[in-house]
Amino acid sequence: MIYIQSNIEKTRPHHFDVASAMFGAIEIGQDYRLISFEEVQSGKFNTLVKNNLFVGSVEFMKEVFSKIGKENVRVPKNSNREHKVMTLGDAKEIAKSGQSIFIKPFDIKLFTGFILDQMVHTSISDVPDDTNVMVYDVFSSKIKSEFRCYIHNNRVVDVRNYSGDLFCCPNEEYLKGIIDINKDFPISYTIDIGVLENGDNVVIEYNDMWAIGNYGIPNELYLRLLRDRYFEIVK
Repeated sequence: MIYIQSNIEKTRPHHFDVASAMFGAIEIGQDYRLISFEEVQSGKFNTLVKNNLFVGSVEFMKEVFSKIGKENVRVPKNSNREHKVMTLGDAKEIAKSGQSIFIKPFDIKLFTGFILDQMVHTSISDVPDDTNVMVYDVFSSKIKSEFRCYIHNNRVVDVRNYSGDLFCCPNEEYLKGIIDINKDFPISYTIDIGVLENGDNVVIEYNDMWAIGNYGIPNELYLRLLRDRYFEIVK
C-alpha cells in the first residue's frame, strides 16, 4: 500500500508532486490511500511506516520518519564545494560588509538557497537570526542554466532543466565523474548542475530523493525513485 498525503478533507493529493506519485501508482496498478498530515501526527499509522511507502511534503515525511526514530535524514554532503555552518545573523553581517555569499538552510527546505547580499530578501524575513545556515562562496561566473539530474543506482535516469537556457546542457563526463565519487550516497538522489557563462560545470547542490519534487520525469519513474529511497531509509 502507498499512503499519499492529501488535504485535510482527504479529497485530493496535497500538491503536484504527491499527485505525480499517485498517478505513478495508478499506472502500475499499485493500491494507494490518501491520508492527511494530521492523521500521521496522531500516530494511527505508526505500525505501518516500515512496511509501506509514504509520500508527502517535507514536513509530512519528517513526521513519518520521526515515528521510527529517524531524524535529519539527508545526503552525506550538500555539495562538492567547501562551506561553513553559521547562524543566519552572522551570514547577514557578512553580506552587510559588502561580500555576497550563497546561503542554504541547514534544516532541509526551510527556505530555498540563494545569494545573500545587501538587498532586502523577503524569503527570510520571518526566519530567526539564530537559524543555522550553510554558507558558500558565489561562483566565479554567472549561471547560464541549471539542470536537475535524477540518479538511481549510481547512474543518471533523467535530466530536467529548471532554470535558464534549455539548450545549455551539463557535460556528460563531468556529471559521470561526480557520480563516481559519490559511492556513499543513497540509492536515489538528485544532483543540481549549473552551467556557467564561462562554460564551466558546477554542482549547485545534492538533494535526498525523499525531499525532492517531480520536475517533469515520468510518474512511474518518480514513484520508483521515491520508493527505493524510502525503504532504504526505513529498513
